[in-house]
Amino acid sequence: MAGQGNGRRLIRARTALRRAQRAEARLGQRADRRGARVPLTVAGFEAAVQDRGHDGIAEALIARHNQRMQRAIDAGHVMQTISLPLLTNQFFMELAAEELGANPQRPPIQSGPTWPDHLAWGLDSVVAAVRLMICLQPVGACIVARTQLERWSSNLQFNSGIDQQSGESTVDWLNRLWAASGVRPPDGVKTPVGELFADLSELLHGRGRLMPLVWLDVADVTATPSSEHVQLLETISDALIVSLSLIRTGLATAAEEKGFEVLAETINRLRLVAPAHGWISDLRAFLWPLVLWFIQEPVVKGTLGGMAVAHRRVVSAMRAGRQPAEPAELWPVFSFGAHRFRALVTAIVAYESERRTFGDQFEEDGLEEAQAEAVLAGEMAAVLARWLREDPDMCSPANALAVCASGLCSAQWLWLEDDDRAMGCLRCVVEQVARARTWRLRPDRARKIEANPNSTPRDWIEGAGWRRLNLLNRALGEFAHGSTQTNWNIARDALVAIQDAADDEEAQYTGRTHAINAMIFILSAECAAWADTFGNHLGDAYRRVIRIDEAHADKAIEELMYRAWEKRRTPVR
Repeated sequence: MAGQGNGRRLIRARTALRRAQRAEARLGQRADRRGARVPLTVAGFEAAVQDRGHDGIAEALIARHNQRMQRAIDAGHVMQTISLPLLTNQFFMELAAEELGANPQRPPIQSGPTWPDHLAWGLDSVVAAVRLMICLQPVGACIVARTQLERWSSNLQFNSGIDQQSGESTVDWLNRLWAASGVRPPDGVKTPVGELFADLSELLHGRGRLMPLVWLDVADVTATPSSEHVQLLETISDALIVSLSLIRTGLATAAEEKGFEVLAETINRLRLVAPAHGWISDLRAFLWPLVLWFIQEPVVKGTLGGMAVAHRRVVSAMRAGRQPAEPAELWPVFSFGAHRFRALVTAIVAYESERRTFGDQFEEDGLEEAQAEAVLAGEMAAVLARWLREDPDMCSPANALAVCASGLCSAQWLWLEDDDRAMGCLRCVVEQVARARTWRLRPDRARKIEANPNSTPRDWIEGAGWRRLNLLNRALGEFAHGSTQTNWNIARDALVAIQDAADDEEAQYTGRTHAINAMIFILSAECAAWADTFGNHLGDAYRRVIRIDEAHADKAIEELMYRAWEKRRTPVR
């Protein structure tokens, strides 16, 4: 046999590949250990640069991200206790929606063509928010909760005829709408609905009483929720319960209209929230972002597929009038797993569709690279926020960068699932990065905007010198709301129009991708500029990590502003 004469043993290609992968993994583990030892202080980062060059900063940021991912597992039991009660009767309402005609195979991010599908999409949205809550991602959870609150408030407005009056604030109107005679009070929710809406909105603008949740996410990635955090998380939970109460009413009404009186009565008696008795021992398959390497993992497909099969077994037993063999306390977990399995399948189909659409232009590594760039930008924003918060006069830009860090993570995760609400998270990022920039370049103007209770995101965009980005700001703003006045399809077209070569055939598929890549780039550039304020060597080292220079950044952002200004008359609704 060839090769035997020289006394060397042949190594199979697969064996060589496995050895290379193990060697790469060992290198990664060593880098992670080095990065985890870097103190999250200016002095700590300076020492890392002196010791390892710009690689020292990269290792510290990536290690911090890995710690955040591990924290989601470590805090999993506590967060499941808080979040899984929202799925108490998810299974029964999903079954009711199917009985009324909802498609059980519908991708969870699609609202569907029929009213039962739309109600089922509302249930899927609650699961999406629960996942983000367990991961301690308050910006993403609030975006989902607020858009749902607006969507079902629009439904209640239509059926009750209680319209918002001229000059009436949204908060006052929502309080009046949900307190009206004949409206069933949401189960156990004592806070007026308008106040819930206000609290969610304030967090998305980087202020308000829920900001400790953002700092829990980004400040100390090893910290677990305190009793204060648990109470604040109840605001998000209560907003979701309000939406669930309208979804329950919608299902019951649809059943009555079909003559399914027993089903309608059963739905009306369902409790929306009860203590959770089933637990997920290994949360990774349920929580992790659907990047390519993850969705290809057999253990992920096996775990979520097993949950989906168990979910269908319970459904089949119930439809046949039999008592399911699976204990009832596990049904909410099965619903959670089945939802995540549908999201996984949707992601796999989307990847394959992109590969066919773009052919040789499809860059599989580009998806992984975008994830890495988002991690580096988000973690650097979080570290800078920590440093700035040490100065009492810098709390506002610290809050801004903290929201950027949290919001970009949720945006990336939702974008991977083709969820339009990713763009709503980016809306928070563009406002807050503009806020941070205004504080850096025009602190006097920033103080005036902060002091104005009627200030708007546009004030920060213009304060940052980005007036020409207003189209991007307005388009992303549509995705941060969910009332019937918004039209995400039109807003998506506006994102397409902002692209370079927007007339290319492929551009119609890449509007949201371009938006998220643009915001990663803008945030990275702003982080580098803020790092300069703590020492030019830190800013220069971070620029080497993200592979951009100041001139390149200014030129790219200028080109984006030019295109957005040129297309400024593009409608967004």
